[in-house]
Amino acid sequence: MVVPIAYSPRTGQHHHHLRLYKSKPGSAQARWNLLALLLLFLQRHLDCVANRMGGAPTHVVVVPSTRGQAHPHPLQDLIGDRLRLPWLAALSNPRHGSETRTFQRDWFTVQLPVESVSVRPLILDDTWTTGSRAQSLAYALRSAGASSVAVVVLGRHIRPEHVASRPLLKAIEDPMFDPSTCAVERWA
Repeated sequence: MVVPIAYSPRTGQHHHHLRLYKSKPGSAQARWNLLALLLLFLQRHLDCVANRMGGAPTHVVVVPSTRGQAHPHPLQDLIGDRLRLPWLAALSNPRHGSETRTFQRDWFTVQLPVESVSVRPLILDDTWTTGSRAQSLAYALRSAGASSVAVVVLGRHIRPEHVASRPLLKAIEDPMFDPSTCAVERWA
């Protein structure tokens, strides 16, 4: 299950924040805005996600960067222990770099805790463009024994110049963002 919180047109402020929060030096405003968005969404809609997962998430994991950034990932650093869930570490296969845009079965490896009976990881991703990394991580988690997996994405990237994206951009013009609407509830 993939749950995008908001669309992120390349020309919009949300896209700007998604780029700036992990730049060096990072933007404090971008970090706080993204953290507030994520926490507000999870406060209102984590139960929706949990219902579809078959139970509350037991762990959280961030889609690793393919640009060789230091650990922890800026999104994990931003969230810290606010979700009160243990973090799982996902390791990237160096054969797949930032130019890879398709699902890869061997892109990530994850070791699940042995003491847990049922592991339901919540994958957090900052930007979804093709979805290949998040899907590859979900595959790795399920292959490692996770009973269910959900992906929550801060911004679903949209290119305004892409002809196929124009109807979607038109549909989301008004209202631009409504935090009370959940993709899980709306399409369940």
